[in-house]
Amino acid sequence: MARIITESFADTAGKEAGLAVVARVFLVLGTIAVLLSIALVIVRAEFFWLAYGAVSMVFCTAYYMIFNALSEIIALLKRLCGLPCNAAISGTKTGTIYLCSQCRSMTWADSVKCEKCGAEFETGEDSGPE
Repeated sequence: MARIITESFADTAGKEAGLAVVARVFLVLGTIAVLLSIALVIVRAEFFWLAYGAVSMVFCTAYYMIFNALSEIIALLKRLCGLPCNAAISGTKTGTIYLCSQCRSMTWADSVKCEKCGAEFETGEDSGPE
C-alpha cells in the first residue's frame, strides 16, 4: 500500500535580486514621468508633455520587463547548476508538495489513490521525506 510523502522546499538569496530591484525602479520612474507630464500639460497647456510621458512609460516598462527577465534567467541558471537561489520565479512559490511513494508523482494531501499509478494510499498521518 502506498503512502503520501510530504516534502518541503525553499531557496536561498542571490545577487540576481538586484536586477529585480532595478526593474522596479524603472517602473516607478515611468509612472513618475507620466504623472509629471500630466501636471505639465495642466500647467503649461502643451500636449507635447503628454506624449513625452507616454513614451517614457513605454520605455520604462520595456526596461522593467528586460531587467526582470534577466533576473529570472540568472535565477533559473543557478537552479539548473544546483547553486542556492531564492529569487522569485514567475508562477512559483515556496511551500509543501505531496508525492506518491510508489511513482513519486504529485498528488493532493487528501487523495485516496494516486492518479498516475493507481496505488491506494494508507489512511492516517502524512509521512515525512524518504
